[in-house]
Amino acid sequence: MNLVKLSEERIAKFGETNSLVYQDETYTTTRIYEMSCRLAAGLKSLGVGRGDHVVVSMPNSPEVFACFGAIWRIGAVIVPIMFLLGEDETRYILDHSDAKMVITSQDLLEKIDKAREGIEHIHNVVVLNGENQGDRVGFHGLVDANDPLEMAEEMDDHDIALMIYTSGTTGRPKGVMLSHNNLHTNAVATWNAAKTDKPDVTILCLPLAHSFGVVVMNAGNVVPFKDSYGVLLTWFDPEEVFRLIEKYRATNFIGVPTMYQIMLHHPAAEKYDLSSLVKCTISAAPVTEELYKSFTKKFDCRMYEAYGLTEASPSVALCRPGLPLKKGSTGVPIPGVEVKIFDLEDKELPVGEQGEIVVKGPNVMIGYYKQPKETQETLRNGWLHTGDVGYVDKDGYLFITDRIKDLVIKGGYNIYPSEIEGYLEKHPLIAEVAVIGIPDEKYGEALMAFVVRMPGEELVESEVIDYATSKITPYKAPSKVKFVDTLPKSLVGKILKKELRKMV
Repeated sequence: MNLVKLSEERIAKFGETNSLVYQDETYTTTRIYEMSCRLAAGLKSLGVGRGDHVVVSMPNSPEVFACFGAIWRIGAVIVPIMFLLGEDETRYILDHSDAKMVITSQDLLEKIDKAREGIEHIHNVVVLNGENQGDRVGFHGLVDANDPLEMAEEMDDHDIALMIYTSGTTGRPKGVMLSHNNLHTNAVATWNAAKTDKPDVTILCLPLAHSFGVVVMNAGNVVPFKDSYGVLLTWFDPEEVFRLIEKYRATNFIGVPTMYQIMLHHPAAEKYDLSSLVKCTISAAPVTEELYKSFTKKFDCRMYEAYGLTEASPSVALCRPGLPLKKGSTGVPIPGVEVKIFDLEDKELPVGEQGEIVVKGPNVMIGYYKQPKETQETLRNGWLHTGDVGYVDKDGYLFITDRIKDLVIKGGYNIYPSEIEGYLEKHPLIAEVAVIGIPDEKYGEALMAFVVRMPGEELVESEVIDYATSKITPYKAPSKVKFVDTLPKSLVGKILKKELRKMV
């Protein structure tokens, strides 16, 4: 099946309904659908067809959804690039992906032009708010000049729909190939697991040109409520989030831990009526107990943690209404997805023991583009090896504890930095903290903490170390502390520990 059928089925069932509000303008399902059909015809007229790769690099806007629908309609493959990526990484993806076309916005055009210099397989650049000039084509001019393409290409379940490059926190990004079937089954299973019993108005501010955007679009098309819609921000702005929650009586917010941390301490929260907010979904990195308790108390809402990764389309497990919430858990796997814990020799571990999280199900990727060795290493014996460390309890709840690559071995003892971070974050003068391993002559490795102080507060190294040793086994305490203004993060809010290691 072609994923565009999801939007067609929704329109056939409910007729024209609200899909998005963007900059206080409403975009209906039929408006976005017609834009995508006209754009599909335009892309086809420029020589893009089945199996071709089309890069989408744009800030958040309704046109991103129109691009996704148009590219799938002609049987092509979406290659989303987050608009905040630098020129070098953008160039790598443009070249490695064998992209035939780029769709971007006027404000990103200079970067795209520099990044694609000398890459001959890129034939055209379609520019939102741009004009026709050379191999550049104006987005809305292309839409207006073409009649809607009514028929969508018939796609096999295993035809590639999306090729999304991982963040590259441990090296060059890898192109994760996800099929129409991967994305369809994941959207349906995620919705069935969520078991929402009434419509939601959801604040959307994570980058759409990422797996998040595809999930939002597909999930929005399988929601069985006519009145559910999203309120879209170009990017995360905490006060704008508060304003939109109040104006549209939003019930749901989706974000990463960094966003919740900023909202929790933002003074503007007191200026707005946020009483409509009922639930929040948090993912991309583990949420600390302190953040969970403080946020849910201040905003009087429920917080549901989720776990996923790009290679799994991306949902694997989530907390959900109707099931007990367990502190620190990401809930149970979604329907059809199996999760186990393996040791370093790929043997299953008993309940409660920590090891690598492995995943099996229809959501697991086809592989990495042009990287057979890496594909074989990650998809071993029918299981997706996530590189994440965790355990499953007796009730089947999944707990994420760390990344395998972040494991510190001190004097023969395995120490997971996230455990230490969880204790240090409870210190009243610490806003954020990250812990890494550093070389040590005596123990092989020791622990070092990077600490962001609360605004206006004083804190010295000895106080942090003394606090740690009072809370945890002394050998797990950091021996060094470095104070920083901010922690380096990826574009979706994950702390980049490789950058911290460079600082050492």
